Amino acid sequence: MLPRRQSRIIAMQMLYQIQQTALPVQLVIERFWQSHDTAVKLRPFVEQLVDGTTAHLAAIDAVLQNTSKNWKLHRMPVVDLSILRCATYEILYISDIDAATSINEAIEIAKSYSTPDSPKFINGILDSIRKKHMNLSPP
Repeated sequence: MLPRRQSRIIAMQMLYQIQQTALPVQLVIERFWQSHDTAVKLRPFVEQLVDGTTAHLAAIDAVLQNTSKNWKLHRMPVVDLSILRCATYEILYISDIDAATSINEAIEIAKSYSTPDSPKFINGILDSIRKKHMNLSPP
């Protein structure tokens, strides 16, 4: 598995745990590293994704809620929400990662970790965010 995808999966798992437990972000990160034999080289990107997503969570959730008009965030499966939050952070805040890459990675993670309908659902929301975001960026 590619290191970036592996990092995204770990970030999704951490975001899931933060959502389910309401533990402080740094405590979740520390406990995860203590209990998992994870390559040290993955940690910087994982922590960038988790710290960035949680730091911008209100803005990310507002974008997700505005984009997913028929779905309230609290009704979404937590795995899907964690994937969406992480990918939305990448699309909106990490300029050196192409939005299409973030979307494709989110879809692949959803195929492995969520329901059969999740990849299509996640693709639709993230593609809408990508299109809106591209309209905000200068040509």
